[in-house]
Amino acid sequence: MKRSYPVHVEIESAIEIIKEKIRVSDTELVSLDAADGRVLAQMVTAKENIPPFDRSPYDGYAFRAQDVVCARKEAPVTLQIIEELPAGKAPTKSVGAGQAVKILTGAPIPEGADAVEMFEKTAYTKEWVQLDHPLASGSNICKMGEDVKEGEEMVDEGLKMSPAMIGLLAGLGYSKIRVHKKLKASIISTGSELVSIESRLTPGKIRNSSSYMLRSTLEKWNMDAEIYGIVEDDAAKIAHAIEACSKNSDVILTTGGVSVGDYDLVEEALTRMGAEILLWGLLMKPGMAFVAAMYQGTLILGLSGNPSAAAASLHMVGRPVLFYMAGVKQEPRTKCKVRLLQDFPKKSPSRRFIPGVLRIIDSEAWLDVRGDQGNGMLSIWNACNLIGELPKDTPPLEKGSVIDAYFLYEA
Repeated sequence: MKRSYPVHVEIESAIEIIKEKIRVSDTELVSLDAADGRVLAQMVTAKENIPPFDRSPYDGYAFRAQDVVCARKEAPVTLQIIEELPAGKAPTKSVGAGQAVKILTGAPIPEGADAVEMFEKTAYTKEWVQLDHPLASGSNICKMGEDVKEGEEMVDEGLKMSPAMIGLLAGLGYSKIRVHKKLKASIISTGSELVSIESRLTPGKIRNSSSYMLRSTLEKWNMDAEIYGIVEDDAAKIAHAIEACSKNSDVILTTGGVSVGDYDLVEEALTRMGAEILLWGLLMKPGMAFVAAMYQGTLILGLSGNPSAAAASLHMVGRPVLFYMAGVKQEPRTKCKVRLLQDFPKKSPSRRFIPGVLRIIDSEAWLDVRGDQGNGMLSIWNACNLIGELPKDTPPLEKGSVIDAYFLYEA
């Protein structure tokens, strides 16, 4: 078949080709308690100082540093306690010469005081406190705006909301925040050999496992994903399913039917329905069987019917594309160097990606490669958190060889 679109492209080129055709999701205002994992759609600026006033970091006493400048063990200085300040209470008295205020952690520094000493380093009664050492002005005081200054740009748009970020915004008084809308995805499994997971297996049939792995992956990426179901190997029926899902989906994932066999009909279905095919085939293993298309504003990613191949192309191409659609601006894949924990006896004439588990041994990162790395193997992805990369024409590798790897599920 002669194709007018790119075929067998590098994953980096595939990502850019797709990104040129898609758009970033719209935005909405959500309450802060519903913002975890959402992608910020606004710059967050501090509306006030944190802390909002000079405060004490300790339970202790606030006083004038000049009053204890001559304090020594052999000649301690005694100060009169004029007030007690718990957190949440404003001072009612100013500290004058020879005076001190009993102050609790988080309470505001009273006027006149410019130093704090913790209880443990003083001698005291209810009426007085005694110090046997001097303190410099400003000692043990958390200054207003020390953590965050009013007007300071705190968090940029395009970042995923984390627990720490949510806490920061709460401290700044943001009860609502503008974020990008969650992407909605549909997953269509093609193949007359597939049956539902509840079905009893009969000769020639296999259960539809890939769709559940894909849905779980998308939900971990904070997308709303639904499984449409199984469609037999029929181009018209595949086209009908894609068209039905496109009405309420930002992205559609299909599995199966994207290779070169007689029953690989997704490409035909896309052509039949008038979709714009963007590319066909990736220069990677597993995951070579792949198609990307657009239909009435909906992105379609056709993945291999082999579970390992589908997972590899989704992580290496789908993830950067979907994160871009979701409004994420930071690099979605963290790259690191690891050593192979086992020999890898296979040659890699094509660029190869191998899932595994990160092991830290003697302060070094190692990739524990699972199983035989077959295209149809779902088990090799179990508990994996890294995917290693072997460049094209890599020979068999021995244990301890250093390769590049990518984290699978970081933010």
